[in-house]
Amino acid sequence: MNKQKAEDVRDAALKLEEIRVYSPEDYFYLKGWIHCLLLKDKDIGRQPRKPPEGRG
Repeated sequence: MNKQKAEDVRDAALKLEEIRVYSPEDYFYLKGWIHCLLLKDKDIGRQPRKPPEGRG
């Protein structure tokens, strides 16, 4: 990770910590959005899976 990216991550973490302390509801809302965006970003480029074949 380059130096600028590391500083950006550190700054974001400090801001999130401040939000967590002063407004826990907003913190958990943001945390949920970040989680969803990371999952969406991770799934981009993946091929959809085939549904399992039925038994019987």
